[in-house]
Amino acid sequence: MQALVQGWGFTVAALALISVIFIVGLAVLAQQLGRVKALADYLGYELASEGDEDSRAQPPPNLVTEQIRNEVAGVLSASDPAWAHKQVRGWQMDAQRLEPALAFWVDLLRQLGLLFTVVGLGLSLTLDTASVTELLRPLGLAVWTTVAGLFSSLVLTAVFGRKVVVWSDTCEKNVEAWNSRRRDAIRRRGTGG
Repeated sequence: MQALVQGWGFTVAALALISVIFIVGLAVLAQQLGRVKALADYLGYELASEGDEDSRAQPPPNLVTEQIRNEVAGVLSASDPAWAHKQVRGWQMDAQRLEPALAFWVDLLRQLGLLFTVVGLGLSLTLDTASVTELLRPLGLAVWTTVAGLFSSLVLTAVFGRKVVVWSDTCEKNVEAWNSRRRDAIRRRGTGG
């Protein structure tokens, strides 16, 4: 146990865990942001082409865009207004979840870095050591976990910070405008004009 705590073993294991969590967070946020961007783009194209089927521009095709296209077609052809409302509300919630998701991953990485530093300090205090230097050596190594946690949280913030805010707001506004236009069209059909 003493070799693990006083050597690089504990620190390397903690840094590896922080790195894995950083990569997972990066992938999850990229996926969520990609869906919100695709939804905002698709609905933006729908709003811009209002009723002009011949000149309708389409977003670049991919699996996410195709899924959104199918969801939009389902809402437009839905005979159950409650289901359509639920689907539209789900789109709004996708956009609203983006900012808290970024905050979660950033906070998790910071806290893990600090936790591993405190655990390293606690483990070093349990060791029988004759000198202060031997006592502080594990802490000096464990501090790198705080550095790694802070650095990885800064990278996530730098990569996604502004994009998340912009695309989340854009998506919410596009969903709201598209849904308002859809409800108006339903009312016009219902009144016959």
